[in-house]
Amino acid sequence: VQTIDIPATLLEYFNVPIPEDMCGHSLRDTIAFDKKVRDAGLFGIFGGHVCCVDEDYVFMKAPANKENKPLYEYTLMPMRMVGFFSPSELRTASIVGPLPFTKGIPLMKIVSNTYTGAYPSGDLLFDIKNDYHQENPIYDDRIKEKMKIKMVRLMEEHDAPTEQYERLGLV
Repeated sequence: VQTIDIPATLLEYFNVPIPEDMCGHSLRDTIAFDKKVRDAGLFGIFGGHVCCVDEDYVFMKAPANKENKPLYEYTLMPMRMVGFFSPSELRTASIVGPLPFTKGIPLMKIVSNTYTGAYPSGDLLFDIKNDYHQENPIYDDRIKEKMKIKMVRLMEEHDAPTEQYERLGLV
């Protein structure tokens, strides 16, 4: 499951129709019957690793370059969770979109200087059946390629900005 499944689950619980363009799935049957909702999930932290998990592996894709570029923040509000964008950051803004999930509304695209330090650790692959706590990375190019294919598919399904593919070296 993914975080995007929570809204769909809550809407169904309260008998509110789930919008057709919502990416998440209701988890009612997952909770009640352990029903699988997808074959892989996508997660990560802004500006850091983008991660793909399936039943067997977690693949963590690091930025392709130490500058971690290109990296942008997309927003309707000139602020982040921790405060406002600075005037110098806002000078980099352009109006883009609308993106598929913004229901026709354009957004500000702002150059991000956020860097989480993911580049030095590089790409990581873990066998979660044999290493649940992800303490010992494995090195298997065949599995890594399989996970990259799943990652790209999920990024496409979730309308990832095109520059994310470049930032991660997936182009």
